[in-house]
Amino acid sequence: MRFFLVIFLALILSGLTVHQFYVSTTLIRFVPEESSLQITAQVFADDFESSLQKLSPGIRLNPDNKVKLADSLTKKYFQRNLVFSSEGRNLPFDYLGKIYRNDLLVAYLEIILDSTVQNFDVKNTLLFDFIDDQKNILHFRNKGKRRSFLSVSSKHTFDIKLNFSE
Repeated sequence: MRFFLVIFLALILSGLTVHQFYVSTTLIRFVPEESSLQITAQVFADDFESSLQKLSPGIRLNPDNKVKLADSLTKKYFQRNLVFSSEGRNLPFDYLGKIYRNDLLVAYLEIILDSTVQNFDVKNTLLFDFIDDQKNILHFRNKGKRRSFLSVSSKHTFDIKLNFSE
């Protein structure tokens, strides 16, 4: 009887320690007064740490065991997996930093746009290298309006118009 109780408790408790969904959210906010895209990306810190360990085994997040290396790897990872372009030109972002909020890593990025940009493409493959079931939700906001997109491995690039109508 004791054996079955131990097995039962192990099964129940194992479900509490591992999250069963794999999703990130990225908010892209257009600020016309500054001609900028302000980007906030949220990923599960443990999943992100696993992806970074492919680049640098032994790296630890939340708390970071090597702060400068963690920031450098985070920036590099986002440059590879959250890519903005317009008319075939890469739109590089400034990596502003990251914080941890509970079990999430929240990264802050900004793109300064020139006056010719009317629309852009965003490719979001965050954590696709970690788990096949990863889904990334993108929200684009401009002047109180919002458009949302779901990025999955089979569809991960979206064309976004700066001035859209619902």
